[in-house]
Amino acid sequence: MPPALTGILTVLWLLPRVHRAKPWLLAGAVVVSGALPIAIAVGTGLLVGSIPASVEAGLDSPAGRRTLGLLAGVAALVVALRVVSPLLEALARTLGRQVQRYLQERVMVAVGRPAGIAHLEDPEILAQLRVVRGLGVDTNRPDLAVEGLARVLPAWVQALGSAAILLWFHWWLGLAWLVLWPVVLFAMQREYVRVGQVGYRLSDALRRAEYLRDLAITAPAAKEIRVWRMLDWLVDRFESTWRAAIEPVWRVRRPRPVVLFGSSGSVLVINIISYGLLAYAATRGDLGLAAVAVFTQALAGANVFLAFDDHNAYLSYAAVAVPRILELDRRLAAGHRPGTGALPAPDAPREAIRFERVRFAYPGAERDALAGLDLTVPAGRSLAIVGDNGAGKTSLVKLLCGLYQPTAGQITVDGVDLAGLDPVAWRSRIAVLFQDFARYQLSAADNIGLGAPELAGDGERLRVAAEQAGALALVESLPYGWETVLSREYAGGVDLSGGQWQRIALARALFAVQAGAGVLVLDEPTAALDVRAEAELYERFLELTAGLTTILISHRFSTVRRADRIVVLAGGAIAEDGSHQALLAAGGRYAEMFTLQAARFTEGSQPRA
Repeated sequence: MPPALTGILTVLWLLPRVHRAKPWLLAGAVVVSGALPIAIAVGTGLLVGSIPASVEAGLDSPAGRRTLGLLAGVAALVVALRVVSPLLEALARTLGRQVQRYLQERVMVAVGRPAGIAHLEDPEILAQLRVVRGLGVDTNRPDLAVEGLARVLPAWVQALGSAAILLWFHWWLGLAWLVLWPVVLFAMQREYVRVGQVGYRLSDALRRAEYLRDLAITAPAAKEIRVWRMLDWLVDRFESTWRAAIEPVWRVRRPRPVVLFGSSGSVLVINIISYGLLAYAATRGDLGLAAVAVFTQALAGANVFLAFDDHNAYLSYAAVAVPRILELDRRLAAGHRPGTGALPAPDAPREAIRFERVRFAYPGAERDALAGLDLTVPAGRSLAIVGDNGAGKTSLVKLLCGLYQPTAGQITVDGVDLAGLDPVAWRSRIAVLFQDFARYQLSAADNIGLGAPELAGDGERLRVAAEQAGALALVESLPYGWETVLSREYAGGVDLSGGQWQRIALARALFAVQAGAGVLVLDEPTAALDVRAEAELYERFLELTAGLTTILISHRFSTVRRADRIVVLAGGAIAEDGSHQALLAAGGRYAEMFTLQAARFTEGSQPRA
């Protein structure tokens, strides 16, 4: 099936899925909009042909009354067309917006459907996502394709009907028109599809250009761009990257001359033949005035088929974009089949979480982040994990949350393989403060309540979580309290310091605990806190983690020492395991790291000799 036809059929297939009734109204309006010009053409021709007889016999004669009737009929048809056309366009715009929303929602669901996040690091998936988002390619919007249908389909109906009328003039001429316009249309659609596909093959290059553009116009890098005087470099690099990506598109974005001139030349030739034959037949008296008028109108109608305009281009680009959107949905659905097993118990873990000979490497990485890890985390106890950067600490947390699957080995919860569990059910048992936690441009209430969205409206739980995290006074001091948006990009919004954001993120994790999570994971929970706030958290650590299965990752040994047990990771495996005192007494890697950190606080404090 031709790609353009595939795209059109795909768009038509989508319409009943966004609304039940409107597609039928659209179809009816398309038929009426296409048929009315044909009726007007025939009526106009008959009207013109009736004028001589009515002039000769007078308006009171049957011929005159026939002329008046034809005039009224044509006028009514013209009025009907003027009413239907804007209604068709309005209906198409409405359906187009609904299709756009429907596809965006499908993309959001598709990208969020996999239990893990490895697909968001897959270059092919990222390239398809760029197509879906349509960054920098406005003509690829599916809503424009729907609007294009509302312009193109009536023209096709009119052209077909007009060509059919020409069969009564010369059957072979009408047949030639019936064959010509689909061939021309097919050729032009192929050209538009070819241009559209070239743009999509350059997604990686365009993503790099868009990344450079976004660096210059968004807040995260704004300080460094100014301090390091990077703007000129960014602009130059954006221009060179963008040009390298877009120049191949420029070279092919126009239809090839052989197709353009071949198509337009064919239309020109058949028009010369058609009008020449019509003029010859009229001058010989083979056709009456009415027939000449009808066939002349039919020839004009046969020429209205659209093949060289923007609306056909939108349909062709949709032939590339819309199937890719649906393919992304199918690919992510087929490639990720998360477990659906139930938890061993509603309050699992009751016994332990175990990492058994777990190996893990990130996609495309040359070495393992975890290399044969064996670790038991007893339920209801606290475990601290320390180690150098790159030792595998955060990778362990990601595997525990099911964001990635182990390359080898297994993770069990009370003896049940985590890979077979329903990820939603398991994650309802986990409260996590990630080191690179998200800063949502939402209200303070939403930022904390997202730890358990199903209970986000529970104000008392929100207050308790904020108080436990030391964030309650902060929230209550905001201009609009809990409803203050945490971003200066919105009217009345405020931004927070790094330490304040960390308190909000900790409150989000503790809100999940309020909602029933029994496993608390804290990845560098005090990294951005000041000394006073850090000390407050240390004092409350035992209170906050009481009864929870807690995993603490930190470089701050003053926090780590409060855990029931400490393990040292090195090279993706456990190098040391024990209590704070036992590890210090062993004099190994932990003792060395602790001594080095302690020296930072004691160095220079000794009195001079």
